[in-house]
This record gives sequence, structure tokens and C-alpha cells, in this order.
Amino acid sequence: MRSCLTAAERDPDFTPAGYCFPSHAHLAAGGIALFKSRQRISEILRIVPGSSLVVAPSDRDLAAPEMAAGLEESFGGGGYTALQRSALLQLAWDHVSSALDGRESAFELHASGGMANWRSWLRRSFKDYNELANAVLCALDLPMPQIDLSNIPAAPPAMRRTVPTPGSTDLTEPRRR
Repeated sequence: MRSCLTAAERDPDFTPAGYCFPSHAHLAAGGIALFKSRQRISEILRIVPGSSLVVAPSDRDLAAPEMAAGLEESFGGGGYTALQRSALLQLAWDHVSSALDGRESAFELHASGGMANWRSWLRRSFKDYNELANAVLCALDLPMPQIDLSNIPAAPPAMRRTVPTPGSTDLTEPRRR
């Protein structure tokens, strides 16, 4: 995501008046990467603190003298004590194993338009389809016809699902709020 933000700033788009703004193609690529990685991060944070390989010790485990030294040796280091690292693991596990994580994920997905919208924004804002495809052809040692992919950005976004009003059988009539 950091690379996409940097690229959006360093390769900006321009308004007709000459003002620059971050490139939507780079921002959309970063947004798609975030959607994909967020699910994986939540999954990892559900697995690691509670797995059989790394069971986050409780405060009672860390306070027990017979276990404290071994746990400090195993969990401490890198500027963190075993108590601090255990607290972070438990906090992460509590968050991703709660309904809060599911609500946050659903909110982020719907508030930003979802993956389909991000892909549509990327498809519309990427301007180098022909250049990219024809550069690949240049790598071949065969005469090939030019490729024209200028219709890709014009493809309409996927239709949103409509919700019928109560008592209506017409699926094309949107629900009013």
C-alpha cells in the first residue's frame, strides 16, 4: 500500500486546469491489495495466538515463578517483555475473534464500494492497456498484429443487486430508505 501511495503521488494525474491529484490507478491497486491482505491478516491473527505452537500465556502464567523465566526467554526480546508481547497477542486475538472484527470488515467493504468497485476504478483509470500488451508482443520474435484493448476501460461496472420493496415482485424497482 505504501508503494501505491508513493506511486500515486509521484505519477499524478492532472485536471484540465493543470492541477495535479493522486493517480487513481495507483490508489485502486493499493485498495485491492488492502482488501486481499486484510482478510489474510485477520486469519493469521486468529491462528497464531491460539495455535498449539504459540499459545499466548496469561498473566497468571507469567506471574508463576516456575514458568516466568521460561516464558520470558520464549516471549521476551526485541524491546518487549513477555508480559507486553503476551498482552499484544491476546489483544489481537480478542479483536479478530470478536464480532467487532466482522462488523469492521463489513463496514470497510461496503463503505468503500467493495472489491467490484475498486476493480472497476482500476480498469477505468489504467491508461496503458495497449502499450503494455504490445510491449509483450515485442518480446516475441514473431511478426504479430497490434493489439487494441481500448474497450477495457469502457466496460460497465458489474450491476449492483437490487432489493425489492416489501410486497413487490418487481426486482427492478429499488428499495427506498
